[in-house]
Amino acid sequence: MDPDRRPLANDAEPMTENGMGWVRGLDGADVDRLNQATADDSAIVEEIPVERSSLGAFSVACLLFNRMIGSGVFNSSSVIFYNTQSIGASLLMWLYGAATALSGLLLYIELGLTIPRWELGNGNWISTPRSGAELVYFNFFFKAPKYLATCVFGVSFLVFGNTATNSVAFAVAVLQASWTTPTPGKIVGIALACNTFSCMLHSMSRKWGIRLNNLLGSLKLLMLFIMIVFGFVWLDRSVSDANFNSSTAFDKTAKTPTGVYRYAEALIYVIFPFGGFHQANYVLAEIRNPRKNFAWASGASVSLICVLFVVLNTLYAAIIPKEILFQPNQDITLHFFNRTIGHIASATPVRVQAASGGLRALSALGNVIVFTFTAARVKQEVAKEGVLPFSLYLASSYDFSFRHGFRRLPAHAAGHQLHTNKAPAAALALHWTVTTVLILAAVLGTAAADGSSTEEGTFSHLPGYSLLVTASTYGLDMIWFCVIGFAMLRLRLWPGSGWREISLVPHWLGVLAAVVFTATNVVPLVAIWVPDAAQPFMARTDGKVPWYASQTMAVSIVAAAGLYWVVFKGYLWQRRERYGEVLSVTRRPVFWAAEAGQRGLVLLYEIIWVRWTDWVPEEENERPAPEMRERAA
Repeated sequence: MDPDRRPLANDAEPMTENGMGWVRGLDGADVDRLNQATADDSAIVEEIPVERSSLGAFSVACLLFNRMIGSGVFNSSSVIFYNTQSIGASLLMWLYGAATALSGLLLYIELGLTIPRWELGNGNWISTPRSGAELVYFNFFFKAPKYLATCVFGVSFLVFGNTATNSVAFAVAVLQASWTTPTPGKIVGIALACNTFSCMLHSMSRKWGIRLNNLLGSLKLLMLFIMIVFGFVWLDRSVSDANFNSSTAFDKTAKTPTGVYRYAEALIYVIFPFGGFHQANYVLAEIRNPRKNFAWASGASVSLICVLFVVLNTLYAAIIPKEILFQPNQDITLHFFNRTIGHIASATPVRVQAASGGLRALSALGNVIVFTFTAARVKQEVAKEGVLPFSLYLASSYDFSFRHGFRRLPAHAAGHQLHTNKAPAAALALHWTVTTVLILAAVLGTAAADGSSTEEGTFSHLPGYSLLVTASTYGLDMIWFCVIGFAMLRLRLWPGSGWREISLVPHWLGVLAAVVFTATNVVPLVAIWVPDAAQPFMARTDGKVPWYASQTMAVSIVAAAGLYWVVFKGYLWQRRERYGEVLSVTRRPVFWAAEAGQRGLVLLYEIIWVRWTDWVPEEENERPAPEMRERAA
């Protein structure tokens, strides 16, 4: 339905031209456009899941459980305890991470449900929930220069938005559970198998990908509850009394850091597990009744995880002595299991290690499966903006299954749906490629840095893994979180923005959330650049990775994305000057009437044109940014 008038629930009987089947509620003009787009090589039609194949509230909750309960909650604790050398400071840092996640979640819910997207005929702008998260928000914040926001975020996300760290964590956990000595070859093989399985799963079956998400998310939440129950059952009174003594909880030791670097590094490891709070925004358009399910499901899930993270780490400190917690490269989770279920008569060290490795493997696998699902959608949205080579192919959904082979949509009649099993297979192939390269670089690069370790059977994956963790957290989370925080403060405090009139969040609460979110991310973003003579190397890297490597790597990739924009704009200029052509990217929505209880319009299809058109000088003038006047009914 054209966005210049509101459709009726039963606007017209379904029309089927050229053998295509479209859902009820579309008028003749919509059907004509859709049919024309299916026959146009410069256009694609994307169907937005809104019914049985969409994500319900339970699936959204499990998506967040899977993303946030990954390798970070088990691996970050060791760095935080060691870097701070303080029980009190360590637990305060987990509260710091919870404050970051909860304040950020409020901003992302507000942005996802408020940003004006389509203009109605009366001059008002309406919002429709749309996938892509930061890609959508940055294009709203920074409308000029053209393509800058898309290129800088989109291209850097192609690199940072990978599952290499959790694929490696899964491989190491599997080897631990099977009591097998880790070697580079074994880690690479298992990690690549994990990555390949996840990409193939989401390419061939959307339904089973969501079902597996729900199953693993439920199991991982249950796993945290069980660990907490173990902690209370086998609480060590002598250890807890010593660690939580108010007179010694913040005492300095000989290894207490005097500079800010190690604290900043610990904060990065805190943000790492909490940073997945906004995963639902990546697939917001695919959530069923998003204005009802998105906010409460996300809020309840993230709040619950924040509480569980803080409680679990408090129990670590109540069971494991300081002498162990404050040592480098400790497997805190294994120590926890040894001091809890290790008391059971039948719990031999082999069985305890197998249980610890199995639970960590489950946790990492769920994270890989979910982030593969969400990251591929973001990369598909980047391709829809026309800034990548072969954009239409990367933006298309495909029927990739044993039944139908591999073919591009849309030429398929499927009753009242454009397609029944569409998947962003090309975007998933791109995701698989980048993740595979990073797995090989991290593991084999670490092995090359110390070849003797592989010969002795004492290979450690930690240097490469730790570099990827901190670089991706710095580049994927903290940089963009700061931009979101500052942009929201500007929208809230600039009188001419009109944001407070259309936002569903009270003004004072929005300002408070933006201040907290910005401050908690700016502190480690800046402080990590302050060198510490006593700590010339990154934590958990065995003295192989210098302290500045991760942040330099992250900033370099963002800078490379900016350079990509410069080259892309230069190519557009050359094309215009030589051939008189300009790149035209048009995205036209097709709406359906909102169901009872929903507010606004439901985006059902989207037609994307990416084509070269004749240059008309007047077209180069940017359209003024819309003034947000009133909320659409």
